[in-house]
Amino acid sequence: MTPRRILVPTDFSPSAEAALAHAVSLADRFRAPLHLLHVVHQTNTDLYGLGDAEVHIDRLREEAESSARARLADLAPGMAAQAVHTAVARRSEGGVVDAIEEYVLDSAIDLVVMGTHGRQGLGRLMLGSVANRLVRRGVAPVLTVRHEKEEGETAAPVAYDSILAPIDFSDHSKTALRLSKEVTAQYEATQHLLFVAEKRVLPTFSDTGIPGVSVVEMDPEIVANAEEALDELNASVGGPEVTTAQHLEEGDVAQTIIDFADAREADLIVMATRGLTGIDRFVLGSNTERVVRAAPCPVLTVPASPDAAPED
Repeated sequence: MTPRRILVPTDFSPSAEAALAHAVSLADRFRAPLHLLHVVHQTNTDLYGLGDAEVHIDRLREEAESSARARLADLAPGMAAQAVHTAVARRSEGGVVDAIEEYVLDSAIDLVVMGTHGRQGLGRLMLGSVANRLVRRGVAPVLTVRHEKEEGETAAPVAYDSILAPIDFSDHSKTALRLSKEVTAQYEATQHLLFVAEKRVLPTFSDTGIPGVSVVEMDPEIVANAEEALDELNASVGGPEVTTAQHLEEGDVAQTIIDFADAREADLIVMATRGLTGIDRFVLGSNTERVVRAAPCPVLTVPASPDAAPED
């Protein structure tokens, strides 16, 4: 799973600019062409019922598209012209995700890099909700980047020295692990494999109907063998040889991943969008969105396959 074509959907917000910095770094490391896409909203002229209004709206739309193309051309000045492709798509207010997905499929995009917060208001791409929906659809791996730089502060160069890969031993997490190793190798980083032995609090009811709670813990044998199993899994997925550490933690899956990334100062989290199912299993899919929202670093979410069934 080596990224060969990288897409950055942008609304020109600070969050989108932060995402672009990561995309440029990855494109440079993997020698991949960079695609920049801006979506111009298509206003419904039927709401106006006037010919002059329709002409006026068309003119505004053309101006917006022209301005977007000019701004896109200036976004990645440090890259060779032949390595940057720019595009503007027209879509209705609710069709932004469809436009991105269509571009991903038509251009064989291997990785989408997006900000988690964008501009808000009529005619502007709201990146946060778009990123979440794109992650759920699973058309390609998606790297989400949060913008945290204060106004006037110089952005630090993109560097991934510590990469965290949560694992539940599902086929989906194996796919994510392979991509994690590719990125780790390119940045000469350390890869941290994390298995979370989840404890769940479940509601119970007695014979009298009085509600209570019970704590369901993972099989102790699975916990005892987790670190050795992580090492074996890492070897089995192939890919480049990288420096790797194995870790076992107990607790809530999403919160444990977030806390671990914060404590270890992880620069990137690479995780699957789906995992194992079952009452005592680590369900990656149900926790991915929580991690994307609250992680202290960028999160690269990896679907099971490029043609995974779309979800909304």
